[in-house]
Amino acid sequence: MAADQILDEATEVHPIKTGPAIVVRASNVKKSFGRNEVLKGINLEVHRGKVVVILGPSGSGKSTLLRTINHLESIDSGSIQVDGVQIGYVEKNGRLEEAPYPVLAQQRRRIGMVFQSFNLFPHMTVLENVMEAPVHVHGEDPEIVRKRALKLLKRVGLLEKAGEYPRRLSGGQQQRVAIARALCIQPDLLLFDEPTSALDPELVGEVLNTIRDLAKEGFTMVVVTHEIPFSREVADWVVFMADGRVVEEGKPRDVLVNPQQPRTREFLKRYI
Repeated sequence: MAADQILDEATEVHPIKTGPAIVVRASNVKKSFGRNEVLKGINLEVHRGKVVVILGPSGSGKSTLLRTINHLESIDSGSIQVDGVQIGYVEKNGRLEEAPYPVLAQQRRRIGMVFQSFNLFPHMTVLENVMEAPVHVHGEDPEIVRKRALKLLKRVGLLEKAGEYPRRLSGGQQQRVAIARALCIQPDLLLFDEPTSALDPELVGEVLNTIRDLAKEGFTMVVVTHEIPFSREVADWVVFMADGRVVEEGKPRDVLVNPQQPRTREFLKRYI
């Protein structure tokens, strides 16, 4: 392969289409904060190239579940595997132990996450924010990452903002930078935690359009959201959670149009 072709591939971000068919497999996941049991035996599968949307009322455990996938929250029991790897743990003498940070960072290498509160570094420019993880966490070549980051900023419509600081951007623009940052690690999996909840209503559309484009390209995604029309359009599979459990799941036309469980119907009445 020619050197310029290798460089082009290193600076492009495409959906990862090789690897296990099931990207995320959560089995009987339980999590408590003190006496408050937040996750009560969750089972979840996310297939490669598919979009899973998780819906539910506040306090249902959906954001906690999302955060356990990349071990931002540890679990009390059960297992969560991404591409067949138990995130946050290593096997030692036949037992699972907490992974040291360098190992955990490597395990997270293929998981990009977009938070509801953007989480951009205020002292860094837009371009520096997008480049931060590949260069300083994963040790990639800065020049290759710079070219990739600029392509991603162009992709989300913010190339002209590369030299700006986050405070100069609208909330919608900051969230699109956060999406570019998540993509810059060339992820196998994208996690979105209420990506529009902190935005003014008029800015929601631009972020949802960006996520919609990623879905069309075939990225594997798990999206926690309250945006029902968006979920109906983009999701391949919808999971409805309440009280730390999966109450109902299925294709969007089944869960969102013809829900079978009273809790699901009650929730949807507020949004439809």
